[in-house]
Amino acid sequence: MKESLKPPIVLTAVCVIVSALLVFAYNFTYVDNTGVMTEQLSAGCREVFGEGEYHILLEKDTEKKTPVTFGTEGVLAVITDGKDKCLIELEQDGYAKDGLHLLIGLDTEGRIKGISFLGIGETPGVGTKVQQDAFLSQLIGYGTDTDDASIDGVTAATFSSKGMKAACRKAVELYSANKEAIFSE
Repeated sequence: MKESLKPPIVLTAVCVIVSALLVFAYNFTYVDNTGVMTEQLSAGCREVFGEGEYHILLEKDTEKKTPVTFGTEGVLAVITDGKDKCLIELEQDGYAKDGLHLLIGLDTEGRIKGISFLGIGETPGVGTKVQQDAFLSQLIGYGTDTDDASIDGVTAATFSSKGMKAACRKAVELYSANKEAIFSE
């Protein structure tokens, strides 16, 4: 009986020791990059507005680096140059859940100035057509007064097109409702 208990006890001890070493290694090497401008975000900002000093707005009343989202579902961060440029990072459902990871730039009037794709999980060759200039050019100038029906969707990519329109609407409405707070940070 003692001999049959020895292997599971040894295996359990090895697992506990290895797990403890993994936890130690993780804690030793962990870097909190919440609220840090990654190269991908910086490149997206430059794609929309050109060179500049951009930073992610962070909640002021918390110890953790929590990006400002104004409680809007799907919004990951609000990025600004502190003067007159605002970008909203968000994920939006298209055909795939959170299939559109976007950076939407807004001008001072709350109209879309440009869109940068940080990631796309839509169907290749169909849903990914929302990245084409023919579709995106319709979204430039999109504002609170824009009628979504006036924007032609991409053929065979209905859900992706609707997702893009919803993302634009969300960004424009967030900006309009929080413009003063965005630039007072």
